[in-house]
Amino acid sequence: ESTLSLSGAAARVAEGGAEAVPLVRLPALPQALSQLRDAGFALAATLVEGGQDLFAAPLPARMVYVMGAEGEGMDRSLVQHCDLRLSIPGTGAVESLNVAAATAVFLAGWRAR
Repeated sequence: ESTLSLSGAAARVAEGGAEAVPLVRLPALPQALSQLRDAGFALAATLVEGGQDLFAAPLPARMVYVMGAEGEGMDRSLVQHCDLRLSIPGTGAVESLNVAAATAVFLAGWRAR
């Protein structure tokens, strides 16, 4: 069982969204990835650089974005387990977006399809 939970600070920052979006607890990583794939989801690693352009890549209808931690990014072994590797195109003037801003861009890119 996962030890992750929504902290009080995270709930406050969500400004009511935490009540509208269910928190899904997943088992250990290998089992979680297997369960997601068995349920018909593709896994998309979100990378600062080196992934396909989010706006040009074909995106599956059922997909889970795997977001890396701010600062450390995503563990390489996790990237290898993903079906897609996607990046937000940019000018290079900004090193990276924070995870909330990046998530918003990725979700908007998927929703626009």
